[in-house]
Amino acid sequence: MSLTNVEADPERIRLHFSPGTRAVRVRWLLEEIGVPYHLHVVSLWRGAHKSKDYLKIHPLGKVPALEIDNTIVFESLGICLYLADRFADAGLAPLVTDRARRASYSTWMAFSAGTLEPAIFEQVRAKKAEERGIASVGLGPALTPFNNVASYMELHLAEQPSLLGDRMTAADIMNGSLMAWAQDIGLLEARPSIQAWVANLKSRSAYARAMQSTGWGWKS
Repeated sequence: MSLTNVEADPERIRLHFSPGTRAVRVRWLLEEIGVPYHLHVVSLWRGAHKSKDYLKIHPLGKVPALEIDNTIVFESLGICLYLADRFADAGLAPLVTDRARRASYSTWMAFSAGTLEPAIFEQVRAKKAEERGIASVGLGPALTPFNNVASYMELHLAEQPSLLGDRMTAADIMNGSLMAWAQDIGLLEARPSIQAWVANLKSRSAYARAMQSTGWGWKS
């Protein structure tokens, strides 16, 4: 992919990042795109995210935040949506003119934050309640249970290697980063299609680069 002078300047793209957070999926997407960027590690454990300077970047003191094109984007879903369209030549988002694929892509991008992530968090919450010996109050019909979510994705991925077919998109990064977490906490037993999909995503060189140590460690 050819880059303009603006896109090739790493100081034009700055990712405010902390390991082990949703910022990792943004770093992964940047690595897939192949555009240079500056990585600013925000020390959550030292309170840097609540500093006066950082609150000018993200008023809620969270990561990730992205500075690009003389503006700021935050929320990992919003950043990934922006980047995939901003660098359309990378092929990580269907063009809006490809209506069927774009509809599927939009659905899966929203699915990651609106359905999959809450379902995983509910599993974590219930497990912590069990460990503490306290009752876990269900959230009612507003939440789709993780088993239902995983069963749906298992059937979908049994028929194709990526969420939109043969080619990986930012939707795979958003959902794959979450399912990698689900795998780490033991939620993907008897889900061979999801496990194979996650393994394929983890085998990508861009994923490996995104997971490289920042030199600050997990408590930076």
